[in-house]
Amino acid sequence: MLLTNRLVPLGAKPLTAREFWQLVERIDPADLLHADPATIAGRTGVDADEAARYRTLLDAATAMSFEQERLADGGVSLVSAFDDRFPARLGDRLGDGCPPFLLTAGPVDWLEGPSLGVVGSRDADEPALDVTRSAAELAVRHGWSVVSGLARGVDHVAMDSAHDVGGAVVGVPAEGISQASRSAAVRRRVHAGELCLASPYAPDARFSAASALGRNKIVYALSQVTFVVTAEDGSGGTWAGAKEALERRYCPVAVWMGDGATAGNHALVRRGATPVTDLAQLLDIEDLGPRPPEPEQNSLF
Repeated sequence: MLLTNRLVPLGAKPLTAREFWQLVERIDPADLLHADPATIAGRTGVDADEAARYRTLLDAATAMSFEQERLADGGVSLVSAFDDRFPARLGDRLGDGCPPFLLTAGPVDWLEGPSLGVVGSRDADEPALDVTRSAAELAVRHGWSVVSGLARGVDHVAMDSAHDVGGAVVGVPAEGISQASRSAAVRRRVHAGELCLASPYAPDARFSAASALGRNKIVYALSQVTFVVTAEDGSGGTWAGAKEALERRYCPVAVWMGDGATAGNHALVRRGATPVTDLAQLLDIEDLGPRPPEPEQNSLF
């Protein structure tokens, strides 16, 4: 966790998910804990500058421990990818793009089990929001949790609807967990055990376009099925997230094709998403086969 530390600001950039998992394939990172830079370079094959970066990260144990304690006092836990509580679905679906840790608040066990991801436009019209409410309520009635991204519009309506009927709700913010918790409603629901937050970002990280894309990846990978209620054709975060999920096969992607379906919805079906005209179809969509190899690109984490 020291090598991917985003809890304590340092003079060295933490390893990305891909860098970390590639390192794990070669050695046990624990072997580097007390090694000097020359030994780190020899064991990992990195150059002297990279070895110094590793050493700087590894030297932050005390500061990171204090920060974990501070966060824990506020109800935030760091869940490592090696922890039994870490959702196995993330590793299975994201491969070496899987975040090495999540910062969580609320019932962490809700990250496992059957779940419906619900995504869509921030500016969805009322018919689309009605579909959103019905989908969330259907998922809860069948014992599924609802996963979404805490954005206004479809995300908030899905989470509120699931909460209103007593369902388990998982929110994946596009900023750090401390930033997301500034909302009084979010804090109240987390403290009441009615909402689980999960974030791969630094606690105080601000919203960015890149973090929103990374958030989308987590929503899809946590969900048994993700339901796109409405999307713009060729633009916007919902479109980008659904397109990547279809290309990378993060999970089955279902798209509303009933009354009010947008041009973007039709375009996603042409790209391979499952059309849905009856919400009951969402419960019968089968999981995907093996995940293909990740493309060579920089990780968002």
